[in-house]
This record gives sequence, structure tokens and C-alpha cells, in this order.
Amino acid sequence: MTVRESPPSHADGGTAEKALSALVQLLASVEAIEFRRWGDLGLTISQLRVLKLLREHPASCGQVAEHLGITASTATALIERIVRRGLVLRGAHAGDRRVTELRLSDRGRLLLDEIDPSSRGVITASIDDLAPEDRARLAELLDRLAAGVQAREGQAAR
Repeated sequence: MTVRESPPSHADGGTAEKALSALVQLLASVEAIEFRRWGDLGLTISQLRVLKLLREHPASCGQVAEHLGITASTATALIERIVRRGLVLRGAHAGDRRVTELRLSDRGRLLLDEIDPSSRGVITASIDDLAPEDRARLAELLDRLAAGVQAREGQAAR
């Protein structure tokens, strides 16, 4: 089953388009803040994605390649760079000694723990500038928007 996109409503005076534009602008600003922070730490986006994947659970090189949508040889080179920085550890997989398992090192975990709050600082301060009732309404609306997107994405996946 596929989800059809409904045509934009012109009866609402373009508010849907304005909301989408504001959301896209916000996401671009957040992304720029994060890119700058990661760059300051000498990390590429792909390296950060590997670290975040490994924070959730250990993975093989093949799983990393699949997650990033890259070839195994590209993943191997990427992983080698973050292993050399001490952010990722290699070890044998418990169930299959032929498979090399990648795990986030303590240093890698500390780095991610440092990145997450610092990236949110500007955003949190900007949210704090809003009136309490506006913050509550924003949280409610974003929760509803996220739920709607996730529901449509779930329908599209089926």
C-alpha cells in the first residue's frame, strides 16, 4: 500500500507552505551547527554516523557499509581512520570468530557524549527564549508532526 500525498491546500492561505519552509530553514540551521561542531573535532559526517551506529550496538564492517550505503572497501577505509584515532575497537564476534566486530571505544563514547549537548546548546537557548506557553505548544505540535510523519512512513514501508 502506498500513501498518496494530498495536494497543497490553498484555502489555508499558504500556511502549510510557510510551516514547511520554516521547518526546512530550522533543520538547515541545526545541520550547519552540527557540521561546524563535527568539523572542529576533525570528524566527517560518515565517521560520525559510524560512531552513532556503534553507540547503539556493535556491528561488522559489512553492516556499517550497508548502513551508510557504501561499498565494503570504502567502509573499511573509513573504519580504519576512526580505529587509528582510538574511537572504535575491533574484536572477534562472539558467535562467529571469522567476523570482526566493531565497538565504540570509551574515547568514542566520551566524544559522542560531548558532541550531543554542545550541538543542542544554541537550540536549547533559542527554545528557552520562547514564552513557556509557546514552548509547550511547540513541543505538542512537534510531537504531533513527528507522529504523523512516522505513521505515514510506516504505511509507505508496508
